[in-house]
Amino acid sequence: MKKIIPLILLLAFTATATQAQIFKKKEKTIKKEYNIGTIPVINNKVTFEEVIPAEGLNAKEVEQAVNEWMGERFVKPTVIGFKRYEEGGPGTIIAKSEEYIVFKKKFFVLNQSRITYFLTITCEDGKCKFNMSRITYWWDEEADDGGMKMTAEECITDEEAIDKKGRLRRFNGKFRTKTIDLKNTLVQQLKDKLSTVK
Repeated sequence: MKKIIPLILLLAFTATATQAQIFKKKEKTIKKEYNIGTIPVINNKVTFEEVIPAEGLNAKEVEQAVNEWMGERFVKPTVIGFKRYEEGGPGTIIAKSEEYIVFKKKFFVLNQSRITYFLTITCEDGKCKFNMSRITYWWDEEADDGGMKMTAEECITDEEAIDKKGRLRRFNGKFRTKTIDLKNTLVQQLKDKLSTVK
């Protein structure tokens, strides 16, 4: 019995130390795609901008492909609401989308938030300019108090989402990562659409 007790204590200590080490590593590491500088702020507003190539296509063909992509992408159940605006002018498409970003989805557990954002896509010969801005969130909308509404500026910037030790804050960090993931998905989908146009 005397020999068994030290062995049990040693195993317990090893397991605790290993768990602490794993937790420590996980806590400190931020993937480079979510790290400092990955949320661009232009005129005090979070604004993602990207130029997407469309080789061999003229502006009208690019615009047609963008319209087709929007018709395929922004439909229920992917989105809650989608609206296009006419004031963009020739070659410029302005739209507003509202959908969900999902943080955790398991049996009996669904942790998500509404996200609303505006897209402005300018179509030119051989390319289009992608702009995603005016991003807002509505978290925990079913709560008795109506949940929490936030802007991207209040939630996902470097100052709001990364602490002094360079770690992602738990609450803000999940909004930051999911917003970047959404932007990257939209850009990649649009690239894929433009690359398939003959």
